[in-house]
Amino acid sequence: MSSPSPAAAPHLRGLICWIIKHYLRMAELIKTLLSFSERAGEIARAIRQEPKLFSLLVEEKGEGEKNQRFAHDFKTLADVLIQEALRHHVARMIPSLAQWVQGEESAEFTNTLGEKITVRICDTQDGTATLLAKVLDGNKEAADILAALAHRDVTFSPDPHLMERVPDLPVEHLGIWIDPVDSTGEYVRGRPSQAKGSIHQQGLQCVTVLIGVFDRRSGLPVAGIINQPFAIFTESNQSWEGKAYWGVSYGGASIHNLPPSAPGSPKASLPVVVVSSSEDPALHAKLSRRFTVLHATGAGYKQLVVALGLAAASLSSKGSTFRWDSAAPHGLLRAAGGGVVVYRRLTSLTPAQDIAAETLEELQIRYHKPNENPAQPSLQWCNEGGLVAYRDPKVLATVMECVAE
Repeated sequence: MSSPSPAAAPHLRGLICWIIKHYLRMAELIKTLLSFSERAGEIARAIRQEPKLFSLLVEEKGEGEKNQRFAHDFKTLADVLIQEALRHHVARMIPSLAQWVQGEESAEFTNTLGEKITVRICDTQDGTATLLAKVLDGNKEAADILAALAHRDVTFSPDPHLMERVPDLPVEHLGIWIDPVDSTGEYVRGRPSQAKGSIHQQGLQCVTVLIGVFDRRSGLPVAGIINQPFAIFTESNQSWEGKAYWGVSYGGASIHNLPPSAPGSPKASLPVVVVSSSEDPALHAKLSRRFTVLHATGAGYKQLVVALGLAAASLSSKGSTFRWDSAAPHGLLRAAGGGVVVYRRLTSLTPAQDIAAETLEELQIRYHKPNENPAQPSLQWCNEGGLVAYRDPKVLATVMECVAE
């Protein structure tokens, strides 16, 4: 192949510079976010393993922040620290993307002196420790531990063969939703649980770190990462190990590290649908005609078990979940051929064996625009029409038939 002419060289250099500025190897972004999810998992485990430290980090959420389903809702410094650490990390890697890192938690804490302090990650570990010490009423030892965790580099090495297939994405069109510690109630309680079959209905195993990447033009997710910080408990050394799942779906390419298919089950058994214990009893009864209905806590965890093939669907008929709860699972499920649709829009359709691909795409939850005219500001990002998460689209017809009966 001939070399470019001198006249063409400036144009070529300009094109290369434009590509470097506007495009990022998605594989590198995924590896970075996976490594960050591991760091988040380590922060969550480290705090949970030190009772004295943990007791300092729990603050009941304000009235405007609470999920209305719960009488008491908590934010922890772990949540805020993880959320702000991701924002800081992304800002260093891709400055233009930092403003598009959105999360559940307010970064504002009030210490016992009544001082309102906005938590952020400083350029140095010492700077972060000094700021955290103010939140923790001068507890320098605790602040130093947390600052060290927030600034620590953790590397995650995904399968290089999968990484080779990840397409490039234009950074200028991306946004990120993060839920730093989903199922905070279980995290605060700190108790493990026994699984019912392969699904945990409560306990630390239901705690997840959720990072979803979406296209700001379409609002559709393009990648999802779910980290389970407390996936496996090792009796011998009384410690927890985590697991991380990821997927990318963009430009016709779909890559993920999920199991290839659902685990085998007896032919006579009904498919499983996972719902919250607060779900409408009448809907529960309708679903029970075609499904085995299980309760589980944690919006992220309920959708993860669908992605893993342990359940056919996860369903919420109410607006009790938020974009930060569903963005990461949605990205993961789309990479596996599934998705997360708006429950009310799905069930408003006439039940049918198959839903047209175009209709199915229209039903998907979007992540780039807040709800119009929410009842209160805290509900602007809630999934007000409910949701149905699925890996196999065929299950949606069964859900529609149940609701219509």
